[in-house]
Amino acid sequence: MDALVLLLIYSVAIVAAAIVGGALPLVGRWNSTQLHLFTAFSAGVFIGAAFLHMIPDAIGSMSVTSALGLVLVGFVVVLLAERVIFYGHREECQEECEHKHLLTGFSAFVGLVVHSIIAGVGLGVAVLIEPELGVIVFLAIMAHESVELFSLSTVFRLAGFERKKTLAYVGALSLMKPLGAWAAVLAIDRMSGIELGVPLALAAGTFLYVGMYDLLPESFHEEKKRFSGFLAVMLGIAVMYAVGLVIG
Repeated sequence: MDALVLLLIYSVAIVAAAIVGGALPLVGRWNSTQLHLFTAFSAGVFIGAAFLHMIPDAIGSMSVTSALGLVLVGFVVVLLAERVIFYGHREECQEECEHKHLLTGFSAFVGLVVHSIIAGVGLGVAVLIEPELGVIVFLAIMAHESVELFSLSTVFRLAGFERKKTLAYVGALSLMKPLGAWAAVLAIDRMSGIELGVPLALAAGTFLYVGMYDLLPESFHEEKKRFSGFLAVMLGIAVMYAVGLVIG
């Protein structure tokens, strides 16, 4: 099968998986306890993805010091934006914005956009260079695509976004991997000079901040649900670990 036709099939499948995963938290009426458990699961997904996939991949393409330094930069940038630049807004609308994790959602969205574009570039290059490798990369993406969008949609749901608005963000993010893949196809001759580990490490820093600083505290917001929240976090991490085992 022609490589471009194969990539088109992969792209459609990735978008479909993303839409399904992102739509699940929007189906039905979820109470506060359920949404907080979803948030705990999402925290595990973000933390697990950073530690088990993104940071190791970044280290694989550059020195350990450089990779971890960029992870720290990504973490600090989100810290600066959320706790310094936008902190005054939070104080001014404490009552109206309580539990409205808009910055959390946007931080997660930006991190996932960067991560998705890089993954898409890897898919496009792999399909063109070695179709068998392209299959592996595609399966790797599919293994966690729905989980990522499920996590993001849960965060936006907690932020009080309307369903249409959440689906708009989910739809936009679902296109990032295919866009990255087709951009790689168009620029394949120039790809050799690009260090893909740089944006990946930066995105890992944003994932860690969102997972540990924003999602974890909210996950344990309800005093009586601490143990179930912990189990949900571990389940999210376990899913990311299982993805690693499946794709090697």
